[in-house]
Amino acid sequence: MAKNAYQEYLKQQFTELIDELELSDLQKRFMKSRWLDQLLWLEGKSGGAKKWSNRLRLMIIVGGVLIPALVSLNFNDNQLGVTIGWVTFGLSQVVAISAAVEEYFHFSDKYTQYRQTAECLKSEAWQFFQLSGSYKDYPSHMQAYSSFAFRIEQFIQKDVQTFVEVAKETAKQEQKQQENLEQNLPSWSKGVSTSKTSNVSVSKNDADFEPQEKDD
Repeated sequence: MAKNAYQEYLKQQFTELIDELELSDLQKRFMKSRWLDQLLWLEGKSGGAKKWSNRLRLMIIVGGVLIPALVSLNFNDNQLGVTIGWVTFGLSQVVAISAAVEEYFHFSDKYTQYRQTAECLKSEAWQFFQLSGSYKDYPSHMQAYSSFAFRIEQFIQKDVQTFVEVAKETAKQEQKQQENLEQNLPSWSKGVSTSKTSNVSVSKNDADFEPQEKDD
């Protein structure tokens, strides 16, 4: 079943189930606009993250296998050897770029997080629909609704907090890498940077200089 078709299926099925519950119209609207909308969003995001993660990892794996094989080949035809060399170089760049993109966007980690939260929301809803698990002591959906809404918000807040922490950690790693890069710059590069700064300073002083008029 295609991703969009599956999302439409979930939307239709859960919408029908919500409409059949003994809840007020406002509570049903809350469930559709908050729980169901969040679930469908997570399903879509998890599908996109999984697709990109699989594509990038596949390119890395295939490229990692092909590059050593191409490097080990020997050809008597110089033209063919040059062509294979360029192909090997291009493939190595594709592998490097794929690894960098995956490292930056963390598609595999995002897929796991989206998938986990989506399954938790679905599991919680099925318990609520059937008044089982955490809701087994409630005589009706009307009385169990407040507890259900509270637990759903907990799942969503936990999901948001996890992504905020991941974003902060990624920012720290990028800052650390930038600092290491600046520390590892060659001395001549730092000299050029200093020279440029000095030239700018001199130009500024020259620009600010105004000759004094002679007294008659």
